[in-house]
Amino acid sequence: MLLTCLFSLTLASSELAAQLRSIDEEPAKQVHWATGAFFGTGWYRVSENRSVYIFRIPPRQTVRKSSIDGNGNRSLGIEIQYPLSIGLHNLDQIPDFIDFDNYGTLMFTPGVQVEIPVTPKWYIRPYVHLGYGIESTTSDSAWIYYGGLKSRYLLSSGPVEWSLLNGAYFAGYKPEFDQRGRYGSVMAGLEVNQPLSRFQLGGDSVFLNWHLTYNYMFDRLNFHVDEERVESISDQWELGLALGKGGKGMKIWFLTFEHVGLSYRWSSNGDFRAISINLRSPFTE
Repeated sequence: MLLTCLFSLTLASSELAAQLRSIDEEPAKQVHWATGAFFGTGWYRVSENRSVYIFRIPPRQTVRKSSIDGNGNRSLGIEIQYPLSIGLHNLDQIPDFIDFDNYGTLMFTPGVQVEIPVTPKWYIRPYVHLGYGIESTTSDSAWIYYGGLKSRYLLSSGPVEWSLLNGAYFAGYKPEFDQRGRYGSVMAGLEVNQPLSRFQLGGDSVFLNWHLTYNYMFDRLNFHVDEERVESISDQWELGLALGKGGKGMKIWFLTFEHVGLSYRWSSNGDFRAISINLRSPFTE
């Protein structure tokens, strides 16, 4: 899968005892800095002593839009993306943003998405990204890759549009860190786009877009927060709310987004919580 987001990890005392494990019991296969390329813009916080701020610049180029006519003649949509992700790690307070001794990363992962109209109501999007990242303090580097297949099926096409979302994703990097360099997940959810008849923006009708998705991870994301603690998540829920202009897009400076809003993310065990910027549907992001 983009401005500033804040998310924090909070633990109830009963959950804390269940989630914390000694390094002697299980090797710490912690999340590597290269995984920041898969995240959107945001402030990620683990416990009270591990945090990272990711700023993702998402330029993209639409080579051709997808279409399907009444006779079943299809035209594939092609989009080239050039995401640049900048990370600042180990931030404990806002003033730390100006401390350039912090652990910083730079990742560029260009890719291609192809939109295929299976039927007038069902569209799928295979995509793949390949790029490179570097960490500033040690000059460590890694090749980064991610991709998958996304699907959106239109359940109703009245004034309020309901869509079923699905996806399967993979991601990884080389060289691997602590024998851990690959991740996989599947996603299912709903997306709704409805007009707000009383509101207009620049002479255009305003639409409320919201989505609710569940992402199950085949590999736990383990965060090694200190010498004796590892905290893990194995799934993620996401609720997104945004305002847009239907299919016309929202233009900010030289970039155009589908809509503008926020998304809230959390894990089922309550250990992971996040607020991120919501600029596109999970199907097209």
